[in-house]
Amino acid sequence: MSSKGKAEINTAGENNRAAAEAVPVPGPGEDRAELAQAGPHRRRWSLLQGLVWLLALVSFLGAGAIYFGIGTRLEAPDWLRGRVETRIEQHLNGLQIEFGAIHMVVNKGWRPRVSLQDVVLRHPDGSVFAQLADAEASLAMRPLLRGQIQPKRIALSGLFAALRRNGDGSFALSFADGAVPSRRAASLVELIEQWDSQLQKPVLAALTEVETSELTLSYTDDRLGRGWTLDGGLIGLQRQGSSVSLSSVFSVLSGRGDVGTVEASYASEIGSPEAEFGVLVSDIASEDIAVQSPALGWLGVLRAPISGSLRGGVDEAGAVLPVQASLRIGEGVIQPAAQTRPVPITGARSYFTYDPARQELAFSELAVQSGWGSGVMQGQASLDGIENGQLAGLVGQLRFTNLELNPRRLFETPVKFPAVDADFDLRLKPFQLRLGEMLVRDGDSRIHFDGTVGVGSGGWDYDLNGSVDRAEVARIKELWPSVLAPKPREWVRENLHAGQLRDVGFHLRGRSSGKPFVSLDLAFEDTEVVFQKFMPPVRGGSGQLSLYGERFVVTASGGTVTAGQGGDVEVAGSSFIIPDVSAKEGTPGIARIKAKGSATAALSLLNREPLQVMDKAGLPVDLAEGMVDAQGTLSLPLQKDIPVEDILYHYRGTVRGMLSDTLVPGHTAKAALLHVEGDQGQVRISGTGSLSGIPLSAGWQQEIGKDAAPDSRVEGQIELSAAAVEAFRIGLPPGAVSGKAQGRYAVDLKPGVPPRLSLESDLVGAGLRIPEISWRKRETAAGKLSMTATLGGTATVDRLELQAPGLSAAGRVTTHTTGGLNQAVFTSARAGDWFRGAVTFHGRGAAAPAIEVTSGQLDLNKSPFSDSTSGGGGSSGSTSAVPVTLRLQNLQVTESIGLQNFQGRFSTHGGMNGEFTARLNGGTPVAGTLVPQNGGTASRIRSNDAGGVFRSAGMFEHGRGGSFDMTLVPVGKAGEYDGRVNVKNIRVKNAPSMAAILNAISLVGLLDEMTGQGILFTSMAGRFRLGDSHLILHQSSAVGPSMGLSLDGNYDLNSSRLNMRGVISPVYLLNAIGRVLSPRDGEGLFGFTFTLRGTANDPSVSVNPLAGLAPGFLREVFRGPAPKVPGDSRAFSADGKELEDGEELVRTPPGANK
Repeated sequence: MSSKGKAEINTAGENNRAAAEAVPVPGPGEDRAELAQAGPHRRRWSLLQGLVWLLALVSFLGAGAIYFGIGTRLEAPDWLRGRVETRIEQHLNGLQIEFGAIHMVVNKGWRPRVSLQDVVLRHPDGSVFAQLADAEASLAMRPLLRGQIQPKRIALSGLFAALRRNGDGSFALSFADGAVPSRRAASLVELIEQWDSQLQKPVLAALTEVETSELTLSYTDDRLGRGWTLDGGLIGLQRQGSSVSLSSVFSVLSGRGDVGTVEASYASEIGSPEAEFGVLVSDIASEDIAVQSPALGWLGVLRAPISGSLRGGVDEAGAVLPVQASLRIGEGVIQPAAQTRPVPITGARSYFTYDPARQELAFSELAVQSGWGSGVMQGQASLDGIENGQLAGLVGQLRFTNLELNPRRLFETPVKFPAVDADFDLRLKPFQLRLGEMLVRDGDSRIHFDGTVGVGSGGWDYDLNGSVDRAEVARIKELWPSVLAPKPREWVRENLHAGQLRDVGFHLRGRSSGKPFVSLDLAFEDTEVVFQKFMPPVRGGSGQLSLYGERFVVTASGGTVTAGQGGDVEVAGSSFIIPDVSAKEGTPGIARIKAKGSATAALSLLNREPLQVMDKAGLPVDLAEGMVDAQGTLSLPLQKDIPVEDILYHYRGTVRGMLSDTLVPGHTAKAALLHVEGDQGQVRISGTGSLSGIPLSAGWQQEIGKDAAPDSRVEGQIELSAAAVEAFRIGLPPGAVSGKAQGRYAVDLKPGVPPRLSLESDLVGAGLRIPEISWRKRETAAGKLSMTATLGGTATVDRLELQAPGLSAAGRVTTHTTGGLNQAVFTSARAGDWFRGAVTFHGRGAAAPAIEVTSGQLDLNKSPFSDSTSGGGGSSGSTSAVPVTLRLQNLQVTESIGLQNFQGRFSTHGGMNGEFTARLNGGTPVAGTLVPQNGGTASRIRSNDAGGVFRSAGMFEHGRGGSFDMTLVPVGKAGEYDGRVNVKNIRVKNAPSMAAILNAISLVGLLDEMTGQGILFTSMAGRFRLGDSHLILHQSSAVGPSMGLSLDGNYDLNSSRLNMRGVISPVYLLNAIGRVLSPRDGEGLFGFTFTLRGTANDPSVSVNPLAGLAPGFLREVFRGPAPKVPGDSRAFSADGKELEDGEELVRTPPGANK
């Protein structure tokens, strides 16, 4: 049957748009049910015959009523009504009829019309078969004139009908609630065809119109367990020739309380299965429409009123032809199940074609308007499975155009996509939408989706995957919903700028009302990334961004940060992490930073607020040159106005090629490799290098933080060598240091305060030499050096302690502003066992320091000055003389002779030379001169109290007055001196030894003189050898007006015992004429020989009176041998020269010292 002339249903004021062409797909056909049994069919035919007969009879009777007037309504009498009932029941196949009244009217045109009121048809058991409020028929005049009674028009009113769709899909029609169906058919089309076939009966040959009004239709679908009531129905049948058309209108009460209407039309040729049909609905609930046909099943996900039309046909085989639909969907929601959260829509429209043979839907347009978005779709879908007449699913492809989305205002502005293609598989029971692939064309970007959206036990379940080949950063920000991972979204919006994103992959999974799981992975390139707000952005950045559940990570594989000073820093390998994006405000963000760049740039970044590491350390950011390779971790709360104490961080790295002229003012620091590390509590730099060319290791540490002191410290080891002495301008003379030792040092740094240095060393490896005192430490020997110093423009050693074999000192040192020694003050110094006191060294530029001994004791007998082999008195190796000032409490010459309150000024030029004053053994003042001689130091001692000198020396207690002049010259043997002494005008008083002599020779006058004012010696002279324990008097003489005296022998300085011999010449003034005949000075012509033994205070005297009779030249006969010193075999001449065997002997003890 062609489509030409098919019936169309039009709503008022609306032109239906033509449906798009369908794209056929194969599909299963519909099964047909068997027809109802023949019995009911005959009963229905008998019913129709009975009604026709009744109407004909009444019409015939009414013809007789013409007489009463046209248009007059006449009511049949009771007797006639009874006969009519009986006559009708004969044609009802056992049904019984009841009616209330029969009316007849003859209208103009002589067309009679008969009506029955309150008609009831019953089964023999009394049950109702059908019930009508009114039945009316008008007769065709031409057949009536030929004697044939044929209705022209039939009108029924108040009919109730029940239409049931059985579980097998067949239909059954009855006219009373609970009554046996009067008609059955496999499909609704076949049910209509059964009525169509009745019109071929002769009795209905003239029938052109049937109208049923006030029809109530109860429709029940056993497959769904649902029922609908269509009220106020109007069904009209019209026939023109062989064509018949059927139209109907019903009101439908939806479950939401809204009233909708359903209009239907059906047109066919009588006797032919071909037909056309149409359905027009208005404000019918979507859930009511969706269950009426598998082709409409997809509308079941909606909760919205639907208006629209369906147009279709039936072919000659009874198969339904493609159906064209035009639907308008009103405001509502998408909600496939009660537990799912509704998705609101404001309206939609759809134009599609359904091909039942291929079970395919072809959408020419599906437009949706919603507060969540809008768009237009085209495509096709195949019905995939029908269960109990209901659609199980759809499989198809759709294309969206002009798609705009902003669900629940997730985006600041709706996102727009010009074209979207999607392959989908829709399951309806339960609802599940599976996207095989969804391709979104967004400019040059291609976005792919796949996954599922379905209904779970508590709401929506979804599992979606997506990918984007590439996109602009700004576009991703637009597409990221505000409620989806809000903290990572906020980070991306605030910190990721410009650039391209590629290989974007994301996954979204949610179960019912639970929190969704989100994962995102993308690569970025040529972007600007802000890793931390207080750091400059990373430019030209590339890397990876990842979100997995609650963990968010951004990693940079490339990019640079431009520091305020020092240029660019590479940050490849840096990352930013939010461990838990779901945590409340204050969630820690973790930045793991890897940086390569100049040291200045790195320090400049560390000095930015709020860290300000260098400012807190009081150091400039351009502290050093070099290249930094560092990595660190920074943890801080993700909130505004972060307190500095809440920032946690640590870092470590290396600095290569470090060079600094600022780190230590006035010196150049170099290091091939330094290690840097720190945290919020401290910063530390360590490594090995050199300072002004001197190798050292260093570790600098600075405490930082809110309550941290601004102090810092440098610790390490440094080389102690001659090069270090020169580099640091310490001021020691050349040759003072040799070899290399290691010193452990620490430098404390405080802002605004000169650095404080402490140094410790065992001095192993370093040789030390002080030639002025003939002291040297070998390089292999151990010692101790300890010092603290204040560094700055003028360095000051506040404490210096030196301990080494043969030398120790403690004091302080100051330097000149231009470098070099100013003063080295040692309040405690010790040199071997020969010196202990305080010494000050005064710097003299390039020359050796001047030496000032301010206090102490010096044992000249043990000092290196007494050793002719020590070099102490010879050339010192110095290029200039060293001034030496001595102020000593005691200068010990021998064990028994010392000089107290010694003060002198000397020079080391050629040896020790200079002048001094002192008190001999603390008593008699003396003055002296020191000169270098014979590889040692010779001295000349003078005094105005010769007697005092002898008393202070412990040699002779009875001298008074006189002048004293003595020289001491070192000899070849260490510790011995040859001396000469000259005394003028000394008096001897109460000398026991002399008294004994005078008494022995009965010189009473001289004895009285000695006990009185004393014996005057105008001149005394002698030569002697002085050792540490003995005085060997080679030759001596004393002359005066009263007597002359000669003496030689030895004197024990320790025990004050003497062993002397001599000659006394009385009345020397007269006796002196024999001096020419005497071999010794102090002897006259006549003299007495004597010996002295014992102690000096109580000697044993022996005098030879006979010697007085011998002239001077014969006196040696009576003199005897010179006294000997026990244990010493050496012999000396009178002038002090050592003699060979057999010569005159003057003995001296062994082991003599100064």
